[in-house]
Amino acid sequence: MSNLLKLSIAFAVVSVISCQDFTEEQRKKIIENRQQCIEETKVNPDLIEKADLGDFAEDQALKCFTKCFYQKAGFVNDKGEVQKDVVEAKLPPQADKKRALEIVDKCALKGKDACETVYLIHKCYFEHTHPEADEKTAKDGKSEEKKA
Repeated sequence: MSNLLKLSIAFAVVSVISCQDFTEEQRKKIIENRQQCIEETKVNPDLIEKADLGDFAEDQALKCFTKCFYQKAGFVNDKGEVQKDVVEAKLPPQADKKRALEIVDKCALKGKDACETVYLIHKCYFEHTHPEADEKTAKDGKSEEKKA
């Protein structure tokens, strides 16, 4: 189950903020969407797993995978624009909707194309919903500075 949660990129804000488990139907749909997007984009699945842990590669196929996955969930349109009404509608009742929508607003980023836009949005969501990853990045950055 934890792998499923990690692999459900499109549900980052909803799942982390609400700490809600997915239904069996939702899990099946997540797996199906993930597999379809891997096939469509030809992304290396290892890059997805690393991104799920906060290690975001600058890889065009990974960026387009992210867009594909978010789009299949209905969270973005084909231009990479967040469909805030869909995000809000999919938030479970027990979620802190105000906080979730604040994160959506903070992460309204724009890349050079739709794939990069959604990828940047996802990275932003990750940073706002996984504070431990932000701390690790800061520590790693300081370690690298000391090496230089």
